[in-house]
Amino acid sequence: MWGTRVAAMSMGLLALLAVAAGCTPATGTASTGGSPGSGAGAPDATAAAATAPPTTEGPLPHGPFTVTTSQRTFVDTTRPTEAGAATPAHPERTLETWLFQPEGTGPFPLIVFSHGLSGHPDKFTKLLTAWAKAGFLVAAPAFPLTNDKVPSSSSNWTGLAQQPADVSFVITKMLAANDDPADALHDRIRPDRIGAGGLSLGGATTYGVTFNDCCRDDRIKAAEVLSGAQLAVGGENHLDGHVPLLIMHGDADLSLPYAMEVDGYAKATGPVWFVTLLGGSHAPPFEDWPSPHDAVDEQVTTTFWEGTLGGDPAALARLDTEAVVPGLTTLQKK
Repeated sequence: MWGTRVAAMSMGLLALLAVAAGCTPATGTASTGGSPGSGAGAPDATAAAATAPPTTEGPLPHGPFTVTTSQRTFVDTTRPTEAGAATPAHPERTLETWLFQPEGTGPFPLIVFSHGLSGHPDKFTKLLTAWAKAGFLVAAPAFPLTNDKVPSSSSNWTGLAQQPADVSFVITKMLAANDDPADALHDRIRPDRIGAGGLSLGGATTYGVTFNDCCRDDRIKAAEVLSGAQLAVGGENHLDGHVPLLIMHGDADLSLPYAMEVDGYAKATGPVWFVTLLGGSHAPPFEDWPSPHDAVDEQVTTTFWEGTLGGDPAALARLDTEAVVPGLTTLQKK
């Protein structure tokens, strides 16, 4: 079943790559670059160490916290959902959103996580629970066209165009709940500590909402892209270093080529951490599927959030050792 799903997902993503590769600079920045680990496109192992943005307060509590999960439905009546391969158009966008919430005094930083093509928040319960356990409130929407509960979702790759705006909408709704004294989320969120992360097409969504002319949301203060790529979402990406960025990608990824992220890293302005998963495939290292990379992925992604949104520079220093596991991962940074 996994092989069938990868084949369908890869066909959709490769179609999107073909579109992105044909874009002018005004509509996309995707590039296949050179071969992985060689030439001008290879990450610079001698780059200077990246640093966290300055903070005037100490680290936030890191837990461990007990985690509760729940779901909320957010409906954006200002934007339509286009017709999918096997679904009609709708006049609004409905975002069923999973919440992974630490139980503690709070308030906590907020992370909005984006699933991939034919994915779903329920495929990331281990990873997102780990983040919440460490003291981060995670909101993970199921996108209207690309979640796997939608018929022929693997063909709906054009849904990417609206997903950065979906992430911004979820942030707005979560902050509204935070401001509402009658809401259970009242005073549970730090509005100044918001992160965005995503896998695959969700990684492209994260690039869009964090770095793209079309839809950059300056409320986002840190970003993680997992098995992702810079794909066309209507504007141009500027990895200009205005927020810290963690990139993790397997060098055996058959869905979104590793070389694309190598090239993207080379063009990015720091602070950026680039973690290569040696022998890593596309989704299993991050979804609930068992993978030899599970432990290091969980640790590194959590430590990055602690060092950025959590305001703990010592956590970022730990990445130098946590992100380097012989036979499993390598690290470059700038």
